[in-house]
Formats: sequence, structure tokens, C-alpha cells
Amino acid sequence: MNEGAPIVYHGNGGFEGPGIYMIPGHVERQTPRHYPLEMLQVMGGLGSRGGGSPGHGTPRRWQPRKERQPPKTDNTAFGYDSDDSSLSSNASGSNKSSDKAISGEGSRDREVGTVSREWRGRGRREQRQRRIAPERYLSAAYPFQVKFTPDDLLNGSKWDTLSQEIWDKFVKSQQTEETFRKKMNLWRYLYITIKSIFPRYGLYVVGSTMSGFGLDSSDMDLCLYVRALADLEPRAHALLHLNYILNYIKSFDPGAELIQAKVPILKFRDERNGLQVDLNCNNVVGIRNTNLLYCYSRMDWRVRPLVAITKLWARAHRINDARRRTLSSYALTLMVLHFLQCGTSPAVLPRAGEAARPRPHNRCTLAELFLQMLKYYAEFPYEQMAVSVRAARRVPVWECRARAALAPHADPSHWKLLCVEEPFDLTNTARSVYDPETFEKIVTTFRESYARLSAGLRLQDAWPQR
Repeated sequence: MNEGAPIVYHGNGGFEGPGIYMIPGHVERQTPRHYPLEMLQVMGGLGSRGGGSPGHGTPRRWQPRKERQPPKTDNTAFGYDSDDSSLSSNASGSNKSSDKAISGEGSRDREVGTVSREWRGRGRREQRQRRIAPERYLSAAYPFQVKFTPDDLLNGSKWDTLSQEIWDKFVKSQQTEETFRKKMNLWRYLYITIKSIFPRYGLYVVGSTMSGFGLDSSDMDLCLYVRALADLEPRAHALLHLNYILNYIKSFDPGAELIQAKVPILKFRDERNGLQVDLNCNNVVGIRNTNLLYCYSRMDWRVRPLVAITKLWARAHRINDARRRTLSSYALTLMVLHFLQCGTSPAVLPRAGEAARPRPHNRCTLAELFLQMLKYYAEFPYEQMAVSVRAARRVPVWECRARAALAPHADPSHWKLLCVEEPFDLTNTARSVYDPETFEKIVTTFRESYARLSAGLRLQDAWPQR
């Protein structure tokens, strides 16, 4: 997929943490544990302490009634047998109030046999119809559009001008809330329509739309999920179902086309909203890595501007198109994250899956990090090493090839000129760069941009020179 992979967000429709999902019934949820009453009382701190008031100690049990007999004193409230009135003070108080109202007597020791209480079941609540995932995202707050400048963007150094230019370009190019709503409305339309024709299909939004790294001009990535067949090769299975969908898509976009790559993609356009859509089938690794990218996008305020400016820079130099044998946006995103893990000191980002722990804070400005990133890949040993976000280090290319030789549906020949490891399925996301001439153009672009930018410290120096 061109932009990375999706977020499935929390089931409550919020954006506070990773995990999208998106299609009810297609995402496994963890079954909540059910504890016995005794365990809940211990966990909640209900027990006897001294006279038996709520606190720590041995949990009390609910005792079943053997016979229905009128209570002797108000120490027995609502069937809770106890020699301690403090645990049932509220209920006993209710009985005493009723005694006063009926007999005018307020004595604590008065028998309450004349008072009868009855439990009445609540009427059934009408079950609200569960909203589908696109509707939950449409009603949720959009967390990604930045509207305020961070306090530490400028520090009075020589880097301030370049940092401000990078920030301004990011703010102008970031995915806006309006664009996000358009994408969610398109998702809702496709979801309802496709499910009405193919009830067993699931439809997920993946990629930069959900990860936080989207630009306002970014494509919308969708994943069509169909239960895999054991006797059918995954790529053939994907092509089969994408061809089913193609006939429907052509009803509103006659120019839709099915690209039969290693991961087949159905490309079409929503003319009404001006959205370009890439639809794959069963590339579920996109859901996982979208969650990963979402987490990284929230770890440091400098991550999103750096990814955005790198994409814009690569587009300007025409090295950001996998169909033209250059780098995909997802590969570029992984390269920036890898640099922030081990290309600058101290590291800005941790290794994927690493537990959070205190670490020295990197205080480099946006300008310094962008320039360091260009230098890192201008001098990177591409012949020997691969970029790895999973390991947060350079991984030997021979190791990647050896692993691919042992894995099913993997091809060692994909690890050639420029190698960027996919964190989950360990494939090469930069396998589109297989032409030596194109590879040399990419490396030269890094080198020349670094040389010019380090000399002038103006953002236009990194852009193509006319």
C-alpha cells in the first residue's frame, strides 16, 4: 500500500490510542474476565475490619435464604444476613424511615414485620442499533490536524529559519479534518454498498489516513477482507475477489483499473470528492503496521513534520512512486522512523514493541533532524545493510535474504539495491527499486540535497534546482 497501513481505532470510536476496529464482527476482541463475587470483593477492598466496615480483610458472602421469615431486627436488610449493621446501613436506614412514616415510631429496636418490601424487575431497555464503524469515526473528534505551533519549535539558533519553513510547509500540507470527513463518508458509502452485495466482506481503512502521517493530497487506502481459502494461493484469491468488486466500481468510475502486482491493487477515483483510492484484498498486515505508525506519530511532535517534509521532498524530486520503480510513501515513512531510532543521538524513537522507559531527551530542532536524515541516507551502506524499524538498527542484507529463503511466499531476490524491512511480515517494502539507474538517482538526490541544504540552510535549497 502506498501510504503505510491503517488505524483501527478503539471500539468506542475515539482516537486516544491504537487499535481501529473498524468493521464490527471482523475484529477479534478480548473476552472480558468474569470473577466470582468473593474475588471482586477482595479486589475492590470489601471485607470485614474490626466491626465489619468496608475495608481490607476477609470478604463477606451472600447467603441464600432457607425460608422466607419476617426479619427480627433491622440488622437484616434486603436478605443480607450479617451481624454487623454497618454493611447494610443504607438499607437499614431505609427501613427505619419507612417505620417512622407508617407508625410514627423512630425506635432503633422496633420490629419491622409490618413493613414489606418487594423487588420489581426493570422493564427491558430498547437496544440501540449499533453504529457501523464509519459512522463512529464521523462523530468522533479528529485528533491529527495541527493548529498550534509547539513552544520549542524555535530556540534562537541559526536553525530557526529552516525549522519555521519546515513547520509552515507541514501545516499547509497536512490532512485536514474536511478531507478526513470526506474519506469517512466515502468509506461509509462503500461499506454499506459492498456489504449489501457481498455480506461476508469486511472493509478497513488503512494507511496514512488513519496513522497520522497523511497529507491532504494523499490517497485513501482500503483493505478488503475475505476469509482465506486453504487450497487457493493468496494472490490468486485476492485477484478473484478484486475482479468481483471491479465490476461494481466501474459503475461510477469507468477508469478503474486492477493492477496485478505482487500485492494486487484496485485503483479508482471518487470524482465527487476528488479522492484517489487504492483497494487491496487481504493485505491485513496493513492493519497492524498502521497501528504501529499511529503510535510512533504520537510519541514526539517532530515525527509527523519530518515524515511530511520527506514525502514532499521526495515527490518534488520524483522519487516517491513505486509504479515508477522508486520509493513508496510507506517505505519513506519507515526510513524516517528508522533514522529517528538510530541515526541521531540520543534516539528520538524506541524500537518497535519496546517497553516505555526513561531515556535522554533529544533536543535537536526540526531543521537539524531533517539535515541529519538527508546525510544519513546519503552515506548509508546500501549494499551491505537494510533499514529496520523492528530492530531499530541496520540489519545485514544477507540475513534478510536467508530469512526470505526459508519463509513461504517470500523471494530472496527482492532484497537487492535498496532494502527497507517491513516490521511484521519482514518483506522488503522498497523492492520496487530494482533498477540500478533509478537506485542511483535516489542516492544522488539524497547526497545533492544534503550538500545544498547544509550550505544555505533554506528549505528551497533541498528542492530541485531550476
